[in-house]
Amino acid sequence: MYHVLGVIFLLIGLGVALRAGKVFPPETARLLNRFVLFISFPCLVFRSLHGAEMDIALWTIPLPGFLLISGAFIASFFLGTRFLSLKIKSAASFAMGAAFGNTAFLGYPFIMALRGESALPPAIFFDQMANFLALYSVGVAFCVYSLTGRFSFRNLWEILKLPPFIAFWIALVMQGTTLPPIIMEAVERLADSTVPLIMVAIGLSLSPTHLSRHLKPLLAGTLIKLAFLPLLFLGVVRFLPLPELYREVMILQAATPTLMTSYALASLYSLDLDLASSLIFLTTLLSLVSLPLWSLLITYV
Repeated sequence: MYHVLGVIFLLIGLGVALRAGKVFPPETARLLNRFVLFISFPCLVFRSLHGAEMDIALWTIPLPGFLLISGAFIASFFLGTRFLSLKIKSAASFAMGAAFGNTAFLGYPFIMALRGESALPPAIFFDQMANFLALYSVGVAFCVYSLTGRFSFRNLWEILKLPPFIAFWIALVMQGTTLPPIIMEAVERLADSTVPLIMVAIGLSLSPTHLSRHLKPLLAGTLIKLAFLPLLFLGVVRFLPLPELYREVMILQAATPTLMTSYALASLYSLDLDLASSLIFLTTLLSLVSLPLWSLLITYV
């Protein structure tokens, strides 16, 4: 387990070193993220689901995952405005950092390494149908509210255009079909590039600046994301009619650090970029310790 995490954070460290050494231009992380989002990540989703045995229990994952994540986001938003005295735009960045996890780029490789490829289908269902849907419905609605002063779900349809979500449904529709070997080989190679590319991209994106300026919301957001949210899932999933592996995957996905995309949304909707980037940096760094702890904890509970 620690060997796997060591490799993951070594790749992140490589990205940090490349950033510090200014080896690549500043837009490199954005370009790598776009390649992963539009090409390699959809291939990973397709490969994992196309040949997998689709257990009907997988469809039990999305609803409780969506509700718990959405609830955590809304509660964090009001915690930010009422008790942390944050402005609305800062509260939205705070809530995204506290609720939405890096369930794909960090969740997939971590869970796959610890629980094997059989754990990837429930991880993908959680990512696409719980975390992802909550982000682009409830999360985007509050982002729009922070920008315009009114709620709108018009951006919900944007989810239908995103390649990983499209690949998710194509894999379900085409399950059991046989594709030409040359196509599957290309899909395999591109899928394998996802993890190293995104780890380096995360390293290129991380910034330790502004940590001291947002200490109180940073500590609160980190505590919610890495401790309270997975603890909430731990208390709820035991009552769900799910295989033990699926329960473990849901808890581990809930324990992942802040989603990188939250920074992109913060930029798109003119939110608090400093707080967004700081939450990503701190939760990702501390997950080096918290994720292994959660993995050990759920094996004994």
